[in-house]
Amino acid sequence: MYFLPGMITGLLLARSLPGEPWILPIAFSLALLSAPLAKKGPPALWLAAFIPAVVLAFWFYGTVRLPAQPEAELLSRPPREALVEMEIKRIMQAETRYGKSTGVARVIRANETSRLEKNSLIYLRLSPHDTAEFEIMRGLAIQLTAVVRPIPEHVPPDSFDAYLQEIGIHYRLEQTSGARILRQPTPFQRLCHQANRKFENFLKLGEPEDSQLSQIYVAMLLGEKAQLSDEQSDRFRMTGTMHLFAISGLHIGVIATVIWQVLLLCRLPSKLRPFLGLPLLYFYVEITGAAPSAVRAFLMVAFFWVSMGLQRQRSPLSALAASAVLVLLVQPLQLWQMGFQLSYLVVISILMFGLPLREQLWPLLRPNKFLPEADWSRFQIVKHWLADKLLLLFAISFSAWLASAPLSAGFFGFIAPYAILVNMFLVNLAALVISGGVIALSFACIGLEGLTSFLNHSAWMGISLMDALVRFNLALPWAIVECPEFPAALSYSGILAYLAAIFILGRKYKASIRFTLPVAVVLACLALGLAAGP
Repeated sequence: MYFLPGMITGLLLARSLPGEPWILPIAFSLALLSAPLAKKGPPALWLAAFIPAVVLAFWFYGTVRLPAQPEAELLSRPPREALVEMEIKRIMQAETRYGKSTGVARVIRANETSRLEKNSLIYLRLSPHDTAEFEIMRGLAIQLTAVVRPIPEHVPPDSFDAYLQEIGIHYRLEQTSGARILRQPTPFQRLCHQANRKFENFLKLGEPEDSQLSQIYVAMLLGEKAQLSDEQSDRFRMTGTMHLFAISGLHIGVIATVIWQVLLLCRLPSKLRPFLGLPLLYFYVEITGAAPSAVRAFLMVAFFWVSMGLQRQRSPLSALAASAVLVLLVQPLQLWQMGFQLSYLVVISILMFGLPLREQLWPLLRPNKFLPEADWSRFQIVKHWLADKLLLLFAISFSAWLASAPLSAGFFGFIAPYAILVNMFLVNLAALVISGGVIALSFACIGLEGLTSFLNHSAWMGISLMDALVRFNLALPWAIVECPEFPAALSYSGILAYLAAIFILGRKYKASIRFTLPVAVVLACLALGLAAGP
């Protein structure tokens, strides 16, 4: 946890001001100084040497690793044709309604007049004519002629071009022609691609006619948001529930729980379970396209499970910090991606604010607290269980909303006040749908497709409830509070103040201060931002 802030600060410095080689010896000297202080010196003195050492080291590391930003003058030039060799890194849409396949590729080689740098990322759209001879998949290396269109430096913050800039893409490839294969994907990549196609067919078994439920089902299980109609996509996005369709912490956590329970039922030793479950979990991540959000969630689970397998102290916060450090070490550009920021902020908020809030409120709101547990009736047992689960769901949903609302307002231009209550029920319904989908796919893999069709129908019932809940939310007054002029700087200031409040206050202050001040900080941030525009 001390390492991560220093790492982030160093990368931020590298993005704005390139570091010089002379900072490395200083970083190394400070690191050597901090080593003996960690054991014998006062903590404040150790931090005074350790944090600057990390900042300086990653200032230089970021200067080396972060891709150079193209000059504004280059991005303002007109499109031009180029011959490009590339490797497909990610498929966004296998085929759109307009007959185009879209994805992200890494440049292997391009002619000098293209302005494309080697190993840079590009966004491409392939026409059906180009992919008639082969199927587009991750790991495929191709050569083609295309029009290279630069993405302007200044674009709306909630646009698709802004998202491309976040992940380091500054050029689009359009009007492609003459595609030919340079290298086939690896056998494992082909296996994952074939499994993805089979799973999609399995999830559509027994599909009712004229129903769009299977589209939501496939989008939830495989992360293929292109399956959603424009109306469905807008509905979930505006209610702050689009996260249900990005393979992330919810999906990986639910599937990890299913795998763990199966291994537990097989009565495997606790030391062995993590090392058998993690390959299965990673296979699912690869089948769904290995999106950054899925990889981040997998790393969190991996660190937590490995600590269990090695019988070390288990700490979700430590697993979270370790996964963030590893992600930024391998892909430092993810620090500027909204998905990275939201995923880690939300989990930190749940661990540091949501769960302690539940612990604080439960003794006050617990039913039957003046009756011995042995004397509880069946109704009182059910009431106690429901109150416990509802309070936990509220604490998690509320803390997640506090961490995400300022960024949602600053970058997407709206606030969804009812998302706190809607997510309480949607997350549980989504967890049931995902669990049922995993079990259905397992039966399909062993040839029991009739049982898979039955389980698909049960999942579609859950999806229909989710869709109805979202529609009901949108019909309520003030369901969406638009704030197009919300300053992005205020969003980050509010988030930093919120994190400072929950970490500094900790358990040292009274509950009335620990749990009201962070909420007041976020609400004040939102109020100031709303005052800046309609």
